Amino acid sequence: MRRLLRGFGVLVLAIVVVLGVTALVARVSDGPIGAFVGGPLENGTRHAEGLADWSVYRGVDAIDMQLVDPARSRKVWILIDDDGRLYIPSGFVKSLPFWKHWPHEAAADGRAVVRIEGALYPVQLVRVDDPRLLESLGRQLSAKYDLPTASGPPDPEEFWLFRVDSRNES
Repeated sequence: MRRLLRGFGVLVLAIVVVLGVTALVARVSDGPIGAFVGGPLENGTRHAEGLADWSVYRGVDAIDMQLVDPARSRKVWILIDDDGRLYIPSGFVKSLPFWKHWPHEAAADGRAVVRIEGALYPVQLVRVDDPRLLESLGRQLSAKYDLPTASGPPDPEEFWLFRVDSRNES
């Protein structure tokens, strides 16, 4: 029994070490590694400003997004509406405050960079607070990612949505 517990302890320690090293490596990497937050986005074709119509990326499920301050990147889901506007959702904002810092940081200073298929765009994240738009885009998001559809509008304290506007690199 003692041998089994020791083996289990070594296994748990190995997993913790691997996760810790991956998290540290991701912080200094060009972009996130899986679910781990990464460093600033560096590699890719830089564009002077974001796009007015993002529909060319309609088939993309996830992108790399980095706030200008703090300069940390993460992988995020996206939604492109019928007019070609790009949105970045964030769920569980209230229920996972220890995990979800970026939505609050983006609401305070929405300057960001997104990397889509190797292209880097400077953008401005603008929080959407229109309940009808949140409900409509929430349904589209549920359909795109095969998520359960909520009845009625989403909880505005739990589900935040950011419109991605063009911004000049400066």
